[in-house]
Amino acid sequence: MARSTMVRILTIILLLATLLPAAAAQESEGIQESRFLGDRFSIRLIGGLVALRTDVAAGRNLQALIDLEDVLGFDERISTLGLESSYRLTPNRRHAIHFRYANFDRKASAVIEGSVPILDLEFVGAVSSKFVNQMAMLEYQYSFINNGKTEAGISSGLAFYKYELALAGEVVLDGNPDRTEFRTENVDIVAPVPVFGFFINQALRKNLILEINTSFIDLAFGDDNGRIFSTWASLTWFFSPHIGVGAGLSGSDIAYENDGSKKLKIKLRQSAINANVTFVF
Repeated sequence: MARSTMVRILTIILLLATLLPAAAAQESEGIQESRFLGDRFSIRLIGGLVALRTDVAAGRNLQALIDLEDVLGFDERISTLGLESSYRLTPNRRHAIHFRYANFDRKASAVIEGSVPILDLEFVGAVSSKFVNQMAMLEYQYSFINNGKTEAGISSGLAFYKYELALAGEVVLDGNPDRTEFRTENVDIVAPVPVFGFFINQALRKNLILEINTSFIDLAFGDDNGRIFSTWASLTWFFSPHIGVGAGLSGSDIAYENDGSKKLKIKLRQSAINANVTFVF
């Protein structure tokens, strides 16, 4: 595991160790009802401005990673929508199911300099391309503490990452730059990845909630080899009993490689500023 990832994990553990004793003392004083921490079901719509850097290699013989933004002309900043939902399974609000979905699909057209060796071909000239980057996560959350003011716990579950790279353009035949033909090629894969994380939610006031969570994994399983680290922080104000608005920051660092029948290697860095609307019931 990378040193920077270890530092982040240790920081979260220290934060949990600091907050949990104080939260336990508050819990003994009785439950304080706060929006989001005290409700059974919530749905959150998220709109974000995302900065991305993406490097990809694909084909039977994985060659050097290609920077999609610099080489193929993909936008480095996009706007996107996401969805979250949470359902607390028990009256004591210690057990919950949490779902997340995010979509970072992009399309591009560029006239490349030289050639791009990818998908076992050598593309030249004008190239149209598409990169699909979607994530869906279902996880179980257990709260060590939830007194209506402070909530802290761990989460585990399964994330599905869908990646697809499609290119259309002229390709070089038999290594001769004077011989080309138009081709459309693509590779796609759905990678199921187990995830584990920590979360801390704090009611700064009864209807002002600070949320911090992180999830990570670093493992090799079958043909899949991946390292994923993601963090999220949001501040939400519930101006009515069932609706809140908020803003947040998030970031992800992903390295993934499949060495099976669909060879694909990806490095992704994502950071985002987002606004959200939360409905609680």
